[in-house]
Amino acid sequence: MVDGSDIKYQTRVTEIRGKSRDLNGTVSVVTADGKVLEFDEVIVTTPLGWLKQNLQAFKPPLPDRLSQAIWNIGYGSLEKVYISFPKAFWLSGNRTVQGVCHWLSPNYAPDLNPSRWSNESLELGSLEGADGHATLLFYINGDESQYIASNVRSLSGEERNLFLVSFFKPYYSRLPSYEEESADCTPDACFSTDWLDDDLAGNGSYSNFQAGLRGGDQDIIAMRAGVPAEGIWLAGEHTAPFMALGTVTGAYLSGEDVAKRIVGHMAE
Repeated sequence: MVDGSDIKYQTRVTEIRGKSRDLNGTVSVVTADGKVLEFDEVIVTTPLGWLKQNLQAFKPPLPDRLSQAIWNIGYGSLEKVYISFPKAFWLSGNRTVQGVCHWLSPNYAPDLNPSRWSNESLELGSLEGADGHATLLFYINGDESQYIASNVRSLSGEERNLFLVSFFKPYYSRLPSYEEESADCTPDACFSTDWLDDDLAGNGSYSNFQAGLRGGDQDIIAMRAGVPAEGIWLAGEHTAPFMALGTVTGAYLSGEDVAKRIVGHMAE
């Protein structure tokens, strides 16, 4: 709902002051241009990565348990690369590929991938109706995503497309019905994300549980709880129901949940 709302675009928040810092018992949000906005309650929907980098923005500081929970949960470097073709050639012929395709530790692209990063692609051509289109969606992470993002960041236009096509050609060229000289097998568009360079995203993509983590479920619960006494609540994929952590659906559900809890809190 946006009716009656005052949405401020291109506005950065530098400080969030809890109710204990205000004689009127309101929550104050300070923007980069020095404006102070007052609210009864504030829902902070910034990504987990932003929280990790900006704990100093909360006045008073967040409780130790909540701060520790924010630090404990990992924050990923997943990026996506979309490569589109005139036709989904991998769906034609006697052999086809539908859904997900993996290239595990490939050794046939030593110049482009000497570290033998494995690659995973979701083909979008077999989606039903208008949702289907001749595109391969590559998921990359870790050192590979750092490498791809940093290179793409320094390129523009055709140079960027040539870099992406060159890097991923050893993989999509092994799909069924690929023909080197066929126009249907020649990419006509590319796009790659770069969350790693986005400070507002916390230079990453979404939360995850790193190996060695203990009690991660309790960390998620602590983040869901927020700091009601200060009028500060958290929402986002990192506070979602466990089955929806790390997803847009989970972020939406977390917003609904925290709204209901605020209503209950104000009714007390």
